Amino acid sequence: MQVIASWTGSHADALRQSLRMTNESFAEYLDVAVRTVANWRKRPEMIPTPANQQLLDAGLTRAPDQAKAHFAMLVNQSENGKRTEHPEHFEIPGAGLLKASPDASTEFGDSGYLESVRSHIREIIALDNRFGGADLVKLSTRFFRTLHDHLGSGTYDPRLERELNSAAGELAEVVGWLAYDAEEHDLTRRMNQESLYFARLAGDRTIELLTLQNSSMHAAQQGRPREALHIARSVLEGDYRLSPRLRALFLTRKARALAQGGDESALRFFSQIRSLFLEGVSDGDPAWAWWIDERELAWHEAMTQRDLGQASRSISHFEQSVIATPATEIRSQYLHRSYLLQSQVDNSTWNAAEQTIRQLLPLAAEVASTRTVVLLRRILLQLATRDKVPITVQERAAMLSAALDEAPV
Repeated sequence: MQVIASWTGSHADALRQSLRMTNESFAEYLDVAVRTVANWRKRPEMIPTPANQQLLDAGLTRAPDQAKAHFAMLVNQSENGKRTEHPEHFEIPGAGLLKASPDASTEFGDSGYLESVRSHIREIIALDNRFGGADLVKLSTRFFRTLHDHLGSGTYDPRLERELNSAAGELAEVVGWLAYDAEEHDLTRRMNQESLYFARLAGDRTIELLTLQNSSMHAAQQGRPREALHIARSVLEGDYRLSPRLRALFLTRKARALAQGGDESALRFFSQIRSLFLEGVSDGDPAWAWWIDERELAWHEAMTQRDLGQASRSISHFEQSVIATPATEIRSQYLHRSYLLQSQVDNSTWNAAEQTIRQLLPLAAEVASTRTVVLLRRILLQLATRDKVPITVQERAAMLSAALDEAPV
């Protein structure tokens, strides 16, 4: 875990971002005043009081593992940003993955190898959040196959069998997600099945639930709403012990599937979903639940409205999803701004659309997200066939098309 010798306002806000909390929810999480949190954000160089330093220490200690990993990444990025005059301090992004096999001094199947697998999983997730899945999917698939082969051969300490199976399930889920972002849908489905297999061998319900919600999402995206609905209901009506936040997530999957089938009752679920979400984090939340946040809820409500033909209502929720996306999550910025552009084009809000294209141009050159490129290509085709598109929007669209031609996918 990242250890902070002396907290600053910048460190405190990095913890808030890693927990995906607003000023109000973070203040409640630490039991401090909202104005204290706002002051940390406003004055990143300030040093909190000793009492608040202790509260921040405790807040970091009880944060989920995924939030701790995200916090460490934000702090390291900040530290590196302060050391630009010393090139020797820079590390190649993902350098650890260049040695994805165990070190020569580490025998396969021991606790050192298990920790290296979990460490590489965290690194892959961080790289995906920054650069997208298209560049990572092949490397990560090879990494999974290596672990899969070793598990099949039985060359491991039997006492670690459950933990290694759990790690294999988690890694397969990550590869499935990367494949989804890379538009490799057969691989997505196969990896989701592998993840469920290993998670159930390990008795790891947290990874099982993560993979089931991924499977529901993927089925819906592939035009199989009935399958997506069946998966969501199997969890909601099954014997899973769901925290309020997890129940909100699977109700969201249910609502999206219903909307895709044309059922307008889907929209009524969102008041219950938000009520569950506002109950806050709990001890029953798995480490991966950090990304169930305002951004996700706003985006899913917007997509539900759009699926039901309510384009004019959806635009405000797409705007909320962009506002709620942390600036550090570059891939998510790229994706959510692209969906916002789709909504702006649907609603002919041309000035806003031109501004969004401006914001997308630098992201297109940096992020390797095939599904986002597919979405943007579809929007550009729509613009090319629309009447009365302002010349300034046409010019920006041509620039975006050229950027996508050079995109790293």
